[in-house]
Amino acid sequence: MTLLDDVISQASDGEATAMLRKLMIVAHRLKAAPLLTWVKNELNGYESKDDLPSYRGPMHVNVQALITGPMGSKGTNTLSSHGVPDGFEGLFKISFFDPLAGIQSLAEASDNVGVPWDPAVVGMYNGWIDAGKVPFLEYWGVYSATKTVPPSTLKGIVDIVRTKALEMALDLQSEFPNAGEVGGPTVEEPAVEAAVTHITNNIYGSVTGLAQGNEVRQKVTVKVGDLAGALTAAKSFLADEAVTALSKILTESGDDDEKRGRLASFAQSVKAGAVALAGGVAGNIAADGVVELANQFFGWASGAVS
Repeated sequence: MTLLDDVISQASDGEATAMLRKLMIVAHRLKAAPLLTWVKNELNGYESKDDLPSYRGPMHVNVQALITGPMGSKGTNTLSSHGVPDGFEGLFKISFFDPLAGIQSLAEASDNVGVPWDPAVVGMYNGWIDAGKVPFLEYWGVYSATKTVPPSTLKGIVDIVRTKALEMALDLQSEFPNAGEVGGPTVEEPAVEAAVTHITNNIYGSVTGLAQGNEVRQKVTVKVGDLAGALTAAKSFLADEAVTALSKILTESGDDDEKRGRLASFAQSVKAGAVALAGGVAGNIAADGVVELANQFFGWASGAVS
């Protein structure tokens, strides 16, 4: 077995940190610095928000509060971000810088993870209540507040890392079977560098537009407005339930910008592993397929959407 075989096996059903350590060896032998950096960050934790992949945040979370009212009354409530002044959106968001092993440990717990607000922040929120900026019960205030993260969210982060490791191992293996082995190829070879660059971009990149140019690897051919043809093509990379969801998105009303926004969001979910795919299809390839299909269905020029 090769190192890539080990990564594939452990990404599918194994210990996540062991999988990353094997992938570290592959990245080191490939001399792929960005890939090696990602693996080390996942193992050791991230130090800067600038290096943080989007799947680690910032993400919106609920804020649960202990509230107090007249005559010493107490209760609990979920705080609203509505009316919170610009610049304070982070009170309702969270990012995860911890090593993947720590996140996985928290994901296996039965209780939500809680991150309390600083008392000074609680005081600011009470000030916004008094000023009528945020909706709240009359004569009530916030005593303490905590950002809450369900274990399912943490499990999702671990699953995305597994999926991305699996995708890159499969992509490398399909083109360079001996990648990661002693004496194997390195990024000094242009073809290897191109493949590794594509893989690394998929770690940090997002589908913010619907044009991928030459990066589209799942080719489709659809006539403008041909819904049946579009859905038939989609079945080559999406599971049946995902094809149904795509059908609704393609037929929803709205101008081109609205349609592009909905499709971009759907393609991002596909890439992140949140959408069911056809067997044997990687998320990044399926996302590229959605992009290409949408461009052809609506008659949009490739590269025209930012």
